[in-house]
Amino acid sequence: MSLRVGRIAALNMFPIYFGLEARGDGLRFTDGVPTALNDALLAGRLDVSAVSSVAYARNADRLALVPVASITAAGAADSIQLFSRVPLTRVETIAVTPHSATSVVLLRLLLGSDRPPFRVLEVSPRKALREVDAVLLIGDEALAGLRARIAPFNVDLAEFWHDQTGLPMVFAVWAARLEVARSRPEAIGSLADLIRDAQRGFHERPDAVVEAAAQRFPFPAEFIRKYFGGLSYEFGEVERAGLAHFLDRAGEAGLLRAPAAPEGVGSGR
Repeated sequence: MSLRVGRIAALNMFPIYFGLEARGDGLRFTDGVPTALNDALLAGRLDVSAVSSVAYARNADRLALVPVASITAAGAADSIQLFSRVPLTRVETIAVTPHSATSVVLLRLLLGSDRPPFRVLEVSPRKALREVDAVLLIGDEALAGLRARIAPFNVDLAEFWHDQTGLPMVFAVWAARLEVARSRPEAIGSLADLIRDAQRGFHERPDAVVEAAAQRFPFPAEFIRKYFGGLSYEFGEVERAGLAHFLDRAGEAGLLRAPAAPEGVGSGR
């Protein structure tokens, strides 16, 4: 029986999925944004996936960590950006992407609890910036926003976190549904081996991965090469320390509980 694997439909995890696609004949992929994959895993529509760090922490009793890989940045990530029409100290209204769980919690931590409530971004970022002071974007949308300079100001949240803590920011980890991990440990172990092979393949042949990514995503190869250089896909001691510190702070701030649905921007609500 094949494993149903969630695949983040963005450039950030491409080096791992590139390797999995080449060798993972027993894997059946479902593409989606992080929040959709989080939901699909918890609903039983997937067996294993890269998931938002916050989603894993909120559902650790239902998930089994596959402790071999992550999406981590020890400094600027480029693809986690707060774009604003005013300097950060003057931001009073924020629309956040519905595609991320971890980045929304990170932004709340970085800004502090006294900042205004977030709204959901439901229109284009440029249009939203006519109504709110700032928008939070992730993934390819954030990369495109950087290249297009959609706002006068931007803050890279991973860089902001690293400047504050000296630790890397772990945005996503890999996890399996607990019942799958218990009933199919060999399949999960084989997937872990494939992920390790993908990590090695990227380190040994980065140019091949960059060229393949440039054919699939709307960014030039040199831009992709620089972007990949700011990310880590490991899950070693330093990544675990960064994740633990982030989750400790989020827990202390009460941000690991499921949030209430925020108001939409441009939705008429």
